[in-house]
Amino acid sequence: MALVFRPAIWRNGVLLELPRPVPTLRIQETWDAERFKIPLVDGDKLVGHSRNGVDLNVQGQVGSQAGDLTLSEEAMLAALEALRAALHVSPTQDRYHFYVYYDSDTNTYRHFRNCSTTRFEWDLSDSHLFTYSATIHAEDPVLYLTGPDGEA
Repeated sequence: MALVFRPAIWRNGVLLELPRPVPTLRIQETWDAERFKIPLVDGDKLVGHSRNGVDLNVQGQVGSQAGDLTLSEEAMLAALEALRAALHVSPTQDRYHFYVYYDSDTNTYRHFRNCSTTRFEWDLSDSHLFTYSATIHAEDPVLYLTGPDGEA
């Protein structure tokens, strides 16, 4: 298995790889439960555990886009504008799949579904290397293994 870290966005048949390098991708999972406490008795009881959606925190730099170097400010800005458009979710736009890994041996991806962006920040202050960070929320906490079209 040749598993490769390849963060990307898949929506409506279009794949956009995130500008690279991506030095940080943190995945945060949480659970809900009801807590019950009996007065004058030590301890408590948690019941009804359920997994929430997943938050993905991505930090990247615009050094390359889909394997092509982005050497000018114009090229870096164009890569960020494409990423900004891909991350956008509105009432008329579908949510997207967020791909994390690609397996070249089996031509499959590991990804989260029903994703929407909750925060996107980009820093243009260093004219040699633009940076960005995004928080993406996946409503579905499952990490799927699928083919290149995003379907099982």
